[in-house]
Amino acid sequence: MENSEEEKLAPEAMGRHEIMRMSVLVEGLLVPAALLIGWWAGFDPLDKITPTWLDGALGLAGAAGLALLVIGGLAVPWKPVRSFRSLIEGQMFPLLAASTYPDRIGIALMAGFCEELLFRGAIQPGLALTPAGPWGALVITSVLFGALHGLSVAYFLLAFGISMLLGWFYLATDNLLGPMVLHGVYDLIILLALIPYEPVEESEDDSAPQWWQDE
Repeated sequence: MENSEEEKLAPEAMGRHEIMRMSVLVEGLLVPAALLIGWWAGFDPLDKITPTWLDGALGLAGAAGLALLVIGGLAVPWKPVRSFRSLIEGQMFPLLAASTYPDRIGIALMAGFCEELLFRGAIQPGLALTPAGPWGALVITSVLFGALHGLSVAYFLLAFGISMLLGWFYLATDNLLGPMVLHGVYDLIILLALIPYEPVEESEDDSAPQWWQDE
């Protein structure tokens, strides 16, 4: 019964170009949203990005450790974990399986930059200017981040925990570079390790050349 219900709820498989159009649109809209929030709060989120080797290296190390922790956790033979894995396979696989590996690099980099610019670069420091303060802003931002990714209670909790880590990283370094690298590389590892490549036959209109298509 559970499997039949999951099949009914599962989204239709998307073609490669449809995936990229959706990713560019959704992630791209986060940048003007971040800039608008920053303008309203009196700062520029882009000023919070400082290129340093140390923060970049810490982001890479954090991404590798977090990805290994999540992938290892999903292999635990525990019923809630199996249910969570089934949810990911039923919901995320159809949406992203047709994306090629270069596409996934682009998707991950966009997510790392755009989502961190909004949540850690605009929302969290903006809330920190209110009575919530820096730590209250961290929690509130993480709740919002979890809600945005909340396919289920388990997925919300995972996203909330990751957001707390990213937000703490930003507070500790006062630099968006580390959280952006951690977020983007973590997403890339998960996309490559957990979602098998399954191309979908596309219509002639859907397969029209796009800027991300290989020459």
